[in-house]
Amino acid sequence: MTIETVIFDLDGTLVDSAADIAVAANAALAGEGLDPVTNEEAARLIGDGARKAVERAFSLRGGPVDDDALDRGERAFSRAYADPGQPLLGRLYPGVPETLDRMADAGIRFGVCTNKPQGAALRTLAGLGIEGRFAVLVGGDRTTFRKPDPRHLLACLEPLGGRPETAAMVGDSSNDEEAARAAGAAFVGVSFGYGRLSAAACVVDRFSDIPGALGL
Repeated sequence: MTIETVIFDLDGTLVDSAADIAVAANAALAGEGLDPVTNEEAARLIGDGARKAVERAFSLRGGPVDDDALDRGERAFSRAYADPGQPLLGRLYPGVPETLDRMADAGIRFGVCTNKPQGAALRTLAGLGIEGRFAVLVGGDRTTFRKPDPRHLLACLEPLGGRPETAAMVGDSSNDEEAARAAGAAFVGVSFGYGRLSAAACVVDRFSDIPGALGL
């Protein structure tokens, strides 16, 4: 199989963003008079979009999880994440720019498929100087479905002209793995992220190992 298109997850795959998630989650918690989370705790909130992150943060601190509270928390979370006055704290994982260069030189097309809201994802990519590397970005609020639904991944592949049989998803969680497998794409997991992967997943320990795992 020849890989022509690679779709990346964002948080825990391209970017170590726990510190930014903590800032946003703590804005939501403060609105309910709850104690903040640490960066380590924030890493456990990541993977299913802003609302789920807020729900998990509230649960950690014994806060309310009714719809009204989650609505307030999601708005506070999103405002904090999109605030241009808030410094971007996330960092690219080691080897990301160089590895993307290597793959681009091999003719690979790139996209990003993330459950993070589009605006927050774009701010992250732009702030870290890599937004121009990706022809397509499909955030969790750009479709009516999110990973692990394979249609989220397919919505990222379509504008790239990619086919699942010549595409791969790279991610750190079971959401990414399940979306890839259901879509009929290859999957490479990264061990340095926040999520969990199945024992059957092809997993690399360094971002620079991804091309080799894909046979590039």
